[in-house]
Amino acid sequence: MAKNKNDYFKLIEEQGIFCVQASALLSEILCNHTATSIPAQRNKIHEIEIAAKELRLDILNRLSAELITPIDQEDILHLLQIIDDIIDALDKAILGFDMFNITYTPTFAPSISKKVDACIKALYEAIKELKNFKKPTVLLKSLAYVNSLKSEADTIYVEAIRHLFTNEKNTAKIISHKAIYDGLKECCNKCEHATDIIEQIIIKNT
Repeated sequence: MAKNKNDYFKLIEEQGIFCVQASALLSEILCNHTATSIPAQRNKIHEIEIAAKELRLDILNRLSAELITPIDQEDILHLLQIIDDIIDALDKAILGFDMFNITYTPTFAPSISKKVDACIKALYEAIKELKNFKKPTVLLKSLAYVNSLKSEADTIYVEAIRHLFTNEKNTAKIISHKAIYDGLKECCNKCEHATDIIEQIIIKNT
């Protein structure tokens, strides 16, 4: 039988790069937001999203013709899906600005977005380490760091919601700004889900 030439760990890593790119762009948008710049900025994230989906489809096509993979195909599929979900969540987070016609960045959005960016970068480091799942010491530390950053983001989110409902009297702003905070929080939730999937891979294969 011919040796498998598909390096699925490398392919998943390439998929993860798109998350890092989209997250960095979102953080840049939230720190330098103007209403007129949103359409062009959304297009950039959308282009990243399209490229990521094209790579995911390519990986799925390779898997369909594969008999043996380094980890279960089901686990590869789950990981690819959650990475895709993270990119979708990043796209939806910026879509909220356009949908609600938000003309300035909500107070806590930049600080939460920085945690989102750090969380996704940490997840990417874990993904790069996935190939060493049989000796997972470094990998487990990376996963723990992702979850730690997610908890920090949750703390800021709680403070943001409390501040919003305490200080804002305009109902439309409360609804729209909460939607932005919720969207950013969801990005970190997806990262936590990704760590769960990777932990399951480690348990199944060690």
